[in-house]
Amino acid sequence: MNYLKQVLNIALLVLVSFVGIKPVQATNLPFEQIITPQQAKQDVAQWSQWLHSTHPDLKHSVADIDAFYLQLNTITAGITDDISVRELWARIAVLNSTLADGHLKVGHASTSQWRKWVSGGVGLFPFEVAIVNQQLYIKSNTGGTKSDYAKQQIKAINGVPYEQVMAQLLRRTHGDTDEFRQEVLARQFHRLFYLTFGYSEQFSITLVDEELTLAASKSMPQSMVERSFADTFHVEYAGESATLTVNSFSWPDFKQYLTFMDATFTQLKEKNIKHLVIDISNNGGGDDDFWMAGIMRYITDVPYRHFSHYRSKVLLKYRDPGQIVGEIESGENTRFIQPEPELANFFTGDVAVKIGAYTYSSAIVFANTLQDFSIAPLVGENTTGRSTQTGGIQFLNLTHSNLQMVSPRFILTRPNGELQMTGVKVVSL
Repeated sequence: MNYLKQVLNIALLVLVSFVGIKPVQATNLPFEQIITPQQAKQDVAQWSQWLHSTHPDLKHSVADIDAFYLQLNTITAGITDDISVRELWARIAVLNSTLADGHLKVGHASTSQWRKWVSGGVGLFPFEVAIVNQQLYIKSNTGGTKSDYAKQQIKAINGVPYEQVMAQLLRRTHGDTDEFRQEVLARQFHRLFYLTFGYSEQFSITLVDEELTLAASKSMPQSMVERSFADTFHVEYAGESATLTVNSFSWPDFKQYLTFMDATFTQLKEKNIKHLVIDISNNGGGDDDFWMAGIMRYITDVPYRHFSHYRSKVLLKYRDPGQIVGEIESGENTRFIQPEPELANFFTGDVAVKIGAYTYSSAIVFANTLQDFSIAPLVGENTTGRSTQTGGIQFLNLTHSNLQMVSPRFILTRPNGELQMTGVKVVSL
């Protein structure tokens, strides 16, 4: 296919991607402020320059780098008129599925900002959803209260067939794989539907045997609710077994987390627990220090490293003496962390770690480490994110649109040295 045909085909894809998206006039709603084409193009150029000065290797996740640049150029050339920030996002965000990395995205706003908008009265889609094989199902009312329509399939929204809805949303969802993007979209459906299709005061929702007309929900979506410590970290006991649920490797008070974990492992010993399951199936990641200091020191009796090799872009704020900003450094991790079996509350029973489709980032690094050093078997479901993880995410708010862009600065290979571009696999029991 020659260059002209490629340009025409991508331009057609950009046009087709907006079928069913209704233009919204400038309002006080989020992302509906208008910017000029010059400002929009400056923002795209700013993002591109920053991305290339931050990311160590776009070809790590971008399958066809030439198609990416062609797509970016076509999108930029298509900006000829004044444009809302929301529409600018919708045009650029089709690159999210091309970038194919959960740490790399054309973003929008932080969860805390979305929380403020909803608290201020912005209405969103009225249901929490589940996505199975790209089909859309009602899970509950927005916010998690029980719905009379739970488990029913959504066939259309505002007259747009669900196939088109899903195609447009998944193109704009970030993530490593199609399967992982479905996991992300199910959790961020309210945001991504708003950004892609615009604000609706009411929704016409076609089910298999019924047509609903519902007002936009003013309830806080579950993905935006501030989680309590107990929601994020908790333990349950059943006889000689226990399940320790760790839904994040991040918390504002690291000391509070460490105190909880130390007390938990003390309880496990006092209760004479023989079998422990550590559930990270809904853990989207965080900081490796959380699992190293809060879990691993209590369960491993072998030295370990959490990655074997790295590639990293040298950024000014992280530069060490002798490093040149902008260069890519690579090397082997030769530092092994020593076990602490002498701890009074060291766990000597059986340990299994439950992973799932949404397990990601630092939680995948944890799973890699457990598997490669035979510290604990992995049970549950295979991850849909790659074993080889990026990290060290950086943020940029674009000058005119204020859209928040995200990029990693390093790539880590799992401890055994395998550059595994598929998910982490569970054991067969």
